[in-house]
Order: sequence, then C-alpha cells, then structure tokens
Amino acid sequence: MPMKKLLLSKIPFIFIIVMALLTATYSFGQTRSKLITDNKFSGTDSLTLKLAENIKLYPVPAKTELIVENISGVTMIEIFDVTGNKHMTEVCDKQDQITITVNQLNRGIYFIRFTAPRVTLMKRFVKE
Repeated sequence: MPMKKLLLSKIPFIFIIVMALLTATYSFGQTRSKLITDNKFSGTDSLTLKLAENIKLYPVPAKTELIVENISGVTMIEIFDVTGNKHMTEVCDKQDQITITVNQLNRGIYFIRFTAPRVTLMKRFVKE
C-alpha cells in the first residue's frame, strides 16, 4: 500500500516531465493550445512561432533574479520544479519585460510556463 501512495504522489512530476519533453497539441473545447518546449515545436502557427522565438530568459543559470523579455502577449507565468510542484505565479498585464525574484528557490532545474490566449510555452532554466 505505501508503494501505491508513493507512485500516486509522483503523478504531477511525471506529468510535468512528459509535458516538458514532448511537443503536442491539445484541444480545450473550441480553443486549441500548443505546448512548445525549448524552441522545439511542430506546426506553423504564426502566433506559436513568434512566442517561441521572441521570449528571452536570462541570466541562465539564475542566482537571485530571472529577467524575461518579449512577453507582450503573455498573461501568466508559472514556475515549477522537476517534481511538478508550483513555486510561483506571476500575472502579466500588458508588460513586455518582467523581473522574477528567484533567490527563494533551491538550486536545481525549473520549468517556466508562459500562458497566452491561444498558446502555452514551457521552457526550463537552472537556479544556481
């Protein structure tokens, strides 16, 4: 029984890893959302291509803050660790650049998810 609980507790981790490694298209009702990871993508949706090419993250590895540029179409940014735990959410309201304080995060690999009206983009960064 404890093994079953352990496996069930790891489902968010497995989900995030699979989502971050695969490029896929999902349907949510009549809205289609593309998941893009590390600039690997399929399809020719111009909105998806523009978002994937334009968003810049630096410095990587990040120590105290992460600067994100070219996010004018992004409405929300979320940061997850490799186990799938969400560590922060930033709401973006017509901003082109945002500075995210990451000094409270432990060292490691994190995934950052950008949500726009019809696109979801995931990238990863290292916290030093």
